[in-house]
Amino acid sequence: MVQNEGKRKKPGRYMDLKTDHGFKTAFSEKHEKLMRSLLNGIFEGQKKIVEVKHLPLEQLGFKPEDRDTIYDLHCKDELGARYIVEMQVARQKYFMERCWLYAAAAILKQAKKGKKWDYGMKPLFVIAILNFNLTEDSTDYISCYSLMDEKTKEKASDKVQFIIIELSKFNKTLAELETDLDRWLYCMKHLAELLEQPAELKGEIFDELFELADLKTLTEEDMTTYEKSFERCYGAELAADYAMERGMEKGIQQGREQGIQHGILYTAKRMKEKGLDLELIVSVTGYTPEQLRNMGLN
Repeated sequence: MVQNEGKRKKPGRYMDLKTDHGFKTAFSEKHEKLMRSLLNGIFEGQKKIVEVKHLPLEQLGFKPEDRDTIYDLHCKDELGARYIVEMQVARQKYFMERCWLYAAAAILKQAKKGKKWDYGMKPLFVIAILNFNLTEDSTDYISCYSLMDEKTKEKASDKVQFIIIELSKFNKTLAELETDLDRWLYCMKHLAELLEQPAELKGEIFDELFELADLKTLTEEDMTTYEKSFERCYGAELAADYAMERGMEKGIQQGREQGIQHGILYTAKRMKEKGLDLELIVSVTGYTPEQLRNMGLN
């Protein structure tokens, strides 16, 4: 049973896996089986992961002036392959470029200290789960990108792959769920709307998920953290949606680029008035603090 489907006025019975707190709780080191189940669902038919070890989320820059990188989830399997898993709710400018930078930071960390390095590296997979359409010209909800020859489509290397999952394009009903990945994507999209655990989502893995996601089991401190995460998640999503709509409206009248900037600035000001921090505003708009100030954000 689903409650208030599509509405996000307040938390329901279960944690929303699209929120920062919900996502990181469900796939934390404490619940390694869930992380392993998700990865095996994504790579079903390609590989079988039997062990997952969580790695530090923060990757420090090599020099003091370098920017640090912080992942949502970061782990490796028993063969040493690395996985960076990100949840992104709101549209973000240059999102794919951000994925490349995440990959670059993880690749550089594999460089061994010393005079000799043979440039061998373990495979790296950047998995981005999006609650919006990254592309509009395809109905496929899973896309895989790698380095390949444009003519022959032959892979130049299989060491780095980008897997993009667009939840907004995943429209299967409970009755249509066939694989574990189907079940995971359904939970990511709809868990917060459910009033009870459906029969289609029963079993050891999903029983554990529903138990830990039940808001009644959270401590008062964890509930406060989750509520703040919930507000940030959907405040950012609605702000980004409004920026896009506002920008397009103004773009018709003033020229596309100028109009979009107007919408972005208006949204940034509204977010600031609501008490949202600059880091979140930068993340949603895709503009640097300096660019926003130059546009008129005080």
